[in-house]
Amino acid sequence: MLRYFLKRLLSLIPVLIGVAFLIFTMMYFTPGDPATVVLGDQASAEQLAQWRAARDLDKPFPEQFGKYMYRLVFRGDFGVSYKTGRNVTVSLLERFPTTFLLAIATCATAMLLGVLLGILAANRQSTWVDSVLRIFGMAGVSMPIFWLGLLLILWFAVDLKWFPVSGWYGPKYIVLPAMTMGLTFTASLMRTTRSSMLDCIRQDYVVTARAKGQKERVITYHHVFRNALIPIITAAGSTFGIALCGAVVTEQVFSIPGLGSLMVNAITTRDYPLVRGSVLLLAVSFSLVNLLVDLLYAWFDPRIKAQFTGKSRKKRKTGEETAHE
Repeated sequence: MLRYFLKRLLSLIPVLIGVAFLIFTMMYFTPGDPATVVLGDQASAEQLAQWRAARDLDKPFPEQFGKYMYRLVFRGDFGVSYKTGRNVTVSLLERFPTTFLLAIATCATAMLLGVLLGILAANRQSTWVDSVLRIFGMAGVSMPIFWLGLLLILWFAVDLKWFPVSGWYGPKYIVLPAMTMGLTFTASLMRTTRSSMLDCIRQDYVVTARAKGQKERVITYHHVFRNALIPIITAAGSTFGIALCGAVVTEQVFSIPGLGSLMVNAITTRDYPLVRGSVLLLAVSFSLVNLLVDLLYAWFDPRIKAQFTGKSRKKRKTGEETAHE
């Protein structure tokens, strides 16, 4: 497993280099001049040229990208913000914990409600409970996040005054944003859990367990749910990754000072170093979440784990046989 982990970890390097190249290329060829945005329309041509030269923006694309990758790989330096002049790494480290906490709360809400409702729908298949939950699932998947966020603000913040409307000053401020994204992802997780549970319920080992007289609770959680975990883990990992990236909209609706709002402001002001740093940080986070999901596969499913341990044993056995010969 250690070998598999290292192999998967090393495979992230070309992926992240490709992401960095793609982001840099897109920003390089995007129409518009950041010098004009920062200095204003009143700046002279000489001032604009000096500003570009100070940031190597007058250099050809290969030279700019080479210097960017050298600073990023060997110094861990994302550059300096065009707009504020602050180090991009410092700005990202200030904003990322807020977005990460919001993604954790969103994923916890979606996992708790989605898995429980999915199990309930599978156990009540073809009943009115199953029908209601399936309608809820379709409505949740189809509902735009910003619209749901505005509805929750009107109900729970304006009318009932249970939670604050916007901002980020304490635990109460995380409830409505987490509910907004969590309810949307709950529907998706519920549908995945229901489908996976129904596939396992029809298997022969479940019929055998019922024939032996085991309790329904034991069959559901020990035989069915455990074997239905792989698709659920996949959906949960995707939920966390999408929550990190999808926080852009939610942070705007609730005025949360996270990575999403920072990235939107950077795009509008053509602050290229800040945009590149934000997107690359999200890409790294998403890649690490996928790596964790792959490791959980092997943890929960012995068949996947056996693929790697089996290969190692086979190689060792082949080596011993060759040595004897």
